[in-house]
Amino acid sequence: MIRLLIVLFILLIIFFILRSRNKKNAKLYRNIIILIIILGLLFFLATSGKFILPQIFNILKMLLPFITKFIGI
Repeated sequence: MIRLLIVLFILLIIFFILRSRNKKNAKLYRNIIILIIILGLLFFLATSGKFILPQIFNILKMLLPFITKFIGI
């Protein structure tokens, strides 16, 4: 994951440099930058479900007896 983040960051820096040099194709580079950011965020959200959701379910499973005690009081 960290490698992907580093690669995305380097790509964004390259496209920012190209965008500042070439004003004629600035809209194209802006769209590419936005596309890279959106695809990177979607990838992280899709893969983070493998790590975050099971941890949340484990926490809820541990807290369930305490919650039922408070409801029973």
